Amino acid sequence: MKDIGKAFSLPFKDPSWASKFIIAGLFMLLCLLGIGIPVIVGYLIQVTQRAIRREEPALPEWNDIGVKFVLGFKYLVVYFLYLLPVFLLLIPVIALAVATSTTDDPGMVGVLSIVYIFGFTLLVIPYSLLLTAIFPIIAYRFALREKIGDAIDLRRIFKDFRANWQNTVVVALIAIGIQSFALIGLLFFLIGVFFTVFYVYLVSAAMHGLLYLELPPERSVE
Repeated sequence: MKDIGKAFSLPFKDPSWASKFIIAGLFMLLCLLGIGIPVIVGYLIQVTQRAIRREEPALPEWNDIGVKFVLGFKYLVVYFLYLLPVFLLLIPVIALAVATSTTDDPGMVGVLSIVYIFGFTLLVIPYSLLLTAIFPIIAYRFALREKIGDAIDLRRIFKDFRANWQNTVVVALIAIGIQSFALIGLLFFLIGVFFTVFYVYLVSAAMHGLLYLELPPERSVE
């Protein structure tokens, strides 16, 4: 992917990047209460959209907070739908834990718990790796038309993956790697963590948009 480095510099090409980062920091603080999460997520989707459209500056303005909130909430629904199988598989784990504490024969229930947790792990680890691999495609698929259905259309998602799997894997791996960059914020106490985490997610969002631009022409129009 030839423009991968562009994602790291895009935020700082905006003349107003400093003020936009400060406002983002305030919403990151609100994420501790939950109410800032949809707004931040919606903002990041708009970054992906601007990267797809090659719009400058790459950072949207901090206006239309309600629009960002709704956009982010819709994408969080997408995220929840992909995590729903994991939540459903956790229900028996909770049931077995309760049974272990109340049964007269905890040994047998304990064996069942170990067997189930082993099977649960065998299922969840591959599923998590799969989600990590296709997550950049899920992100830009949603950003294109802001429709939940587009982001859970596995047939098209896997078609995009087959058409552009090398770049998709590179973007997914880089996104995982730069998460550790946020730890540098610890050197600047809590506020620094908010800014570095926001920057990391900005880079990821920009990479998602740039990844879409790498699709073969016949795939990018779908």
